[in-house]
Amino acid sequence: MFTSFIKALPEKVRSAEFKDEGTRFRKRDKALAYRYIELNQLYKKFIALDIDTPGSAFLWDERGLPPPSIIVINPENTHCHYLYELRTPVYYTEEAHRAPQKFYEATDIALTNLLGADLGFTGHLVKNPTHPSWRRICHQVNYDLDDFQEYGLDLRANKRKLALYDSGIGRNTTLFDTLRHWAYAEVRNHNSLVVFQAAVDSKALSINEHFTDHLSGVLPAKEILSTAKSVGKWTWKHKNSIGTQKNRGVLELPVDMPLNERQSLGAAYTNINRTEAVDDKIKVAIHACKKRGLEVTPGNLEKCGLAGSTFRKHREATWNWIRLLV
Repeated sequence: MFTSFIKALPEKVRSAEFKDEGTRFRKRDKALAYRYIELNQLYKKFIALDIDTPGSAFLWDERGLPPPSIIVINPENTHCHYLYELRTPVYYTEEAHRAPQKFYEATDIALTNLLGADLGFTGHLVKNPTHPSWRRICHQVNYDLDDFQEYGLDLRANKRKLALYDSGIGRNTTLFDTLRHWAYAEVRNHNSLVVFQAAVDSKALSINEHFTDHLSGVLPAKEILSTAKSVGKWTWKHKNSIGTQKNRGVLELPVDMPLNERQSLGAAYTNINRTEAVDDKIKVAIHACKKRGLEVTPGNLEKCGLAGSTFRKHREATWNWIRLLV
């Protein structure tokens, strides 16, 4: 059933069990045992679309489009990946011609717009249709790029992507810059630091998903939430003066403050950070449970990295974070 899908994969392919844990290169037969797998990027045999609308398995029919060759469905939320198989693959090698690539990209953009698919999806890491975690619907069809023109695709449309402030330094800097620009405007919509921080955490995790096509894959959730905490704290503290003052350090202590007072405030700040470090562990474990589709219980939190002793010591804080984030 999936012969052409498997044959189109490279001999060594990136794969992952959970997207937030990053990807690794594995031999094709071993990679097929994982839930997520990367399509061949030098030999594009499929147009891949990520549709985050619940119950979207037959959205193609509602929009008057041809059936996808493979529809991969997440049974938990009924979101889908559509895979349209091409009769003639499009090559992205140094010797390849640009015209077929532009035709492929314009068709991808048009289908994305018509189906309301994820505008930031790169078509690299997809749900592995051979994995038993997913449900599949298959149609014995494949297409030439010209075939899609019969369905009214507008090849002049532009596919808006997430505005990532990529400085060229790396994922961490890109995440930080993108998140802080978003937070500067978002902070005005919240009256509570706790609720605002939860929104920043969620946005940071969403931005991280756009790194699936990066050579090193997505960043670990712990790093993501650490950056989110820094951005959330600073933005909330400066929400009334963003853009009008310069930051003079983490505590912004006056230069002429007596040394003993500075040390006292520094010690208090360290204690706050120690508490926040526990919060970070709790939040990382909660997000890991959610990503893996596990019920957020003490036992599952322990499976996802939160020590039982930490849960028992900070039981109330843990349940507060569960109520907020789940």
